[in-house]
Amino acid sequence: MSTTPENDPKPAGFSIDQLASKLGGDLPIRFISAVVMVVFSLACAWFGGLGWALLAATVMAALAFEWGRMICPKAQDLVPRSLLAALCGLCFVLLPRNYEALAAFGFFLTLVRSPKEFGFLAMTGSVYLALSGWALAGLRGQDETGRALMFGLFAIVWATDSMAYLVGRVVGGPKLFPIISPNKTWSGSLGGTGAGIAAGYLYGLISGADPLMWALVGWFLAVIAQGGDLLESLAKRYYGVKDASGVIPGHGGVLDRLDGHLAAALAFVALLLLVPGLRATLT
Repeated sequence: MSTTPENDPKPAGFSIDQLASKLGGDLPIRFISAVVMVVFSLACAWFGGLGWALLAATVMAALAFEWGRMICPKAQDLVPRSLLAALCGLCFVLLPRNYEALAAFGFFLTLVRSPKEFGFLAMTGSVYLALSGWALAGLRGQDETGRALMFGLFAIVWATDSMAYLVGRVVGGPKLFPIISPNKTWSGSLGGTGAGIAAGYLYGLISGADPLMWALVGWFLAVIAQGGDLLESLAKRYYGVKDASGVIPGHGGVLDRLDGHLAAALAFVALLLLVPGLRATLT
């Protein structure tokens, strides 16, 4: 009996179509958005100065708007608060170091709402975002050391995010914290952590720093970045929103995209302050 191509049995195994289906139909737009963000972020981080200040201003304005809309959707002052946050971002990067604390406090004021009216989570989240936004903007600084540290942070967090997404989608398996984030799996978390360690080690080799120390930092920041992702998922579930906004095609909002970066930057700055000589070892 003759067979037609339509009747031929499909070969066993994992096909490209199956892989594409597991990764999701939004993969092309996610990839394009990611490439644009990576190129823009690397350029701003490389040159520093006004470019980094404008990026910090944009991020801080977005965080103030998205967080404010999440905890108080009908607020009438979201735009003024966002503009003030942008100004704080510019001042934080461009003004002398003596004004850093003032700019950081100003950014906190754009985020905070009355804890009596909006609850403990709103207040805690405001403090956390103010500190982590300050850490992310301030880590770059205005010297080559800050640039090296920022590039290392980028490499680790981007590797962690990408591999956690890919492994989680393809491999699947038991859920990590289904009550908080039903899509995250243990396989994705382990894959992301392994990628963070590898990215740290490779970055150390390429930059001429200590690769083993960067690998340890990679492990630490990979775990923290995933924790930051879960924290944002917890906040979104609590407030009943799917995405912080829809400003980034395929990724949601700025807070959705930077949740891991913010947590990792805050932890990285704390680690650099607490461990003597670590900055010199990593650069």
